[in-house]
Amino acid sequence: MPPPGAPPGRSPTIRRDPAPPGTIRPAAFSDSYSPNTHKAYGRAVERFAAFLKGRAADDDTVAAFLTAEAERGLAPASLSILASAIGAAAGAAGARDPRGPVTRRTLRRLKREHAARSRGQVDGLKREDAVAAARLAAEEGNALGLRDAALLLLGSDGLLRISELTAVQVEDLGSGEKGSGVLALPRSKTDQEGEGSSLYVCRETMQAVAAWLRVSGIEDGPLFRPVLRNRAGDSALSTSAVRSVIQRRARAAGIEGRMSGHSLRVGSAQSLVAAGASTAELMQAGRWTDPKTATRYAANELAGRGAIARYFEDDA
Repeated sequence: MPPPGAPPGRSPTIRRDPAPPGTIRPAAFSDSYSPNTHKAYGRAVERFAAFLKGRAADDDTVAAFLTAEAERGLAPASLSILASAIGAAAGAAGARDPRGPVTRRTLRRLKREHAARSRGQVDGLKREDAVAAARLAAEEGNALGLRDAALLLLGSDGLLRISELTAVQVEDLGSGEKGSGVLALPRSKTDQEGEGSSLYVCRETMQAVAAWLRVSGIEDGPLFRPVLRNRAGDSALSTSAVRSVIQRRARAAGIEGRMSGHSLRVGSAQSLVAAGASTAELMQAGRWTDPKTATRYAANELAGRGAIARYFEDDA
């Protein structure tokens, strides 16, 4: 039984070599840190435990946890606290520190990618803007433009993370009704068990994908690939390349704001709420498990539908 004042909740296991997994106990470091630090570390370890779902912690799971927390909206400074808490709890338990080179690289990358969070959320590439940017890219008529058009539209349809866009395979796309399609998403950051999701793909998107496949000659494997001299490569685009496509095409379409690889996901969430989607529908579309995370993306749109806007605003 934990001592009085100790944070509640399950404690994750830490992988040891060659000893069996040890146990991180949030209360184990209560005397080594200030009350505020202990409280923050305790919450961090509890969240890590919930993420692990009984799995042993190692370098890969810590990195995956930090990535998921960044996706949830945590700022870089908070991600560093999470990583420190995991290391401190492992040390207090006498277990091997699960953090390693993968964790360090991931934390550096997340700090670069989400540095703008210290200055506020990135801007969303709303649905109408994503469509406009995609059509402008497609008008170029070459492989690069057609690829980028398909990428923007599919990312917007599925509220896809850039890591999910890079992982899309040709075989993941199937036909739906009246020219629409279905994207089988085998795994996502909030689906660590790999149960998968089936996402609706709009008709215009399926047409854009078909145009890209025709010009590139791709029949299977990664859907989005580098293009050199109007020819598609063999490997999948990197996440940094996808991010560059989104930023470059938004600028070319005259769309202002702080664009990032997350802008398609943010913008589609905003457009769905503006169109009247409920929180439950938004969570389903974006595969969020926490309503707070889902609604954070469209806070302004939700405010515009709130009681003050509906009852106090004079439409006359």
